[in-house]
Amino acid sequence: MVAIVRRYDIFHGLTPQGLRQMLEELGPTFVKAGQILSMRSEILPQSFTRELGKLRTNVEPMDRDTVLSALRAEYDRPIEDIFDAIDDCPLGSASVAQVHKARLVTGELVAVKIQRPHVQEIMAQDISIMRSLARYASRFMGGEQFLDLQSVVDELWQSFREETDFLVEARSLEEFRRNNADCAFVDCPKPYPALCTRHVVVMDYVEGIPIDDKRRLVREGYDLSEIGIKLVDNYTSQMLDDGFFHADPHPGNLVIHEGKIVYLDLGIMGRLSSHDRRAVRDMVFSVARCDSAGLADGLMRFSVSDTAGVDQAHLLADLDAIVADFGLSDLSDLDIGSFLNALISMAQKDGIELPGTVTMLARSLVTLEGVAHDLLPETSIVEIIQSHIKAHVSSEELARREVRRLADETIAATHSLLGAAGEAKLAMRMLTRGQLRVNLDMPGTMDPLEDLARIANRLTMSVIVAGLFIGSSVVYYARIQPVIFGIPIIGFLGYLAAFVLGVWVALDIIRENHRRRRR
Repeated sequence: MVAIVRRYDIFHGLTPQGLRQMLEELGPTFVKAGQILSMRSEILPQSFTRELGKLRTNVEPMDRDTVLSALRAEYDRPIEDIFDAIDDCPLGSASVAQVHKARLVTGELVAVKIQRPHVQEIMAQDISIMRSLARYASRFMGGEQFLDLQSVVDELWQSFREETDFLVEARSLEEFRRNNADCAFVDCPKPYPALCTRHVVVMDYVEGIPIDDKRRLVREGYDLSEIGIKLVDNYTSQMLDDGFFHADPHPGNLVIHEGKIVYLDLGIMGRLSSHDRRAVRDMVFSVARCDSAGLADGLMRFSVSDTAGVDQAHLLADLDAIVADFGLSDLSDLDIGSFLNALISMAQKDGIELPGTVTMLARSLVTLEGVAHDLLPETSIVEIIQSHIKAHVSSEELARREVRRLADETIAATHSLLGAAGEAKLAMRMLTRGQLRVNLDMPGTMDPLEDLARIANRLTMSVIVAGLFIGSSVVYYARIQPVIFGIPIIGFLGYLAAFVLGVWVALDIIRENHRRRRR
């Protein structure tokens, strides 16, 4: 390994192609690391991620004796009592595992994913070497090429640990099937939990048409545009409705079988919290509206670091530049890959640290766009995502979201008022001590202080009205008894008070305007 690293002279600059070739020579563990890094555009520059995406997935397969030995080590009974036949030739062979077609003694055709023996121990040794390399490489490589290599290696180890526990993948298969049970056109292989272990996954064998084999799909009578729309629509449901999405939707993991889009290899899955899903929805519409402020708000909500020191003016200026580059064309012409990479790079530069799940989602959308573009060359996936959101959000849900938004804004406004009050108290103390003098001159007004007091009173009343409205809405949705005309009495009184005070504020403003005109 040392000889390979020296040959590529990594301490004096490494090209994207050189990094890919070096990882291939270093072996399967490093190939897997490169494949993971190819999906992390916030860690490596785009030129590196694009090149690492070319890393081979096929490695030297295990021989039959090794496969059978690995299977026997996993079960407390003879494998002949479980499998009637196992194909010698693997369906696929990767750095962590390989897959064989088999038949159970009960007659079902299955795919058996077998982990390579001692792969975790080998990975642990390789990760230790990676840590040493990263520690030395960080001293010589500039920040423009790499970011915090030590944390990258730690993250890779965590990913390896999760990916080498095949019980996680078995549970993912079950959860994915539950989430899509009501979807007539999406499926994944059914796992056999009683036969799954930490190192073996047994699932239904699915032999479908690869989603990128367009000629065969057309020959079999499939409508390519229908497949593309359903693929993106369902993926949107995974992201925004379930919060559990396939994180590597490349063509090799998607087949068409009996009229269904079947997702294969659920070893890498992503999760989004309800908070993150709302932020994604808002950002999708911000893209369509070319709304830089909306994009900024979404990025700030995603940040896992403190955003107090973020330069808001600089952030908005950077987003304005991105919107000018990508947002002025039709959605059908939007290059979502370049857009997301630009957005992630900009967030990084402005001190907004995005969580790994978000960057995983961004990379997944880029991969999905490539698949969808072959099926729907004239349509942007953003258009389909927007249509899904509009079709699947009820008016009641929209009302609840609006109430939550108003509540958040009211709380923020209240904190701002309290902060202003504290500053005013300090200013008044300095004024009474003779440490502060104020010269106030407001053209168009006879008594500036009186006008300011009137403005403050109206603002206070407006906050009270908003608070009453939000509180009453919460009571309404909670259905607190007793109820009159379908509305809880407490909520009704709150609405009534908000209405009366709101009318009073409006009439006061109208009267003031009339007085000013008569002057």
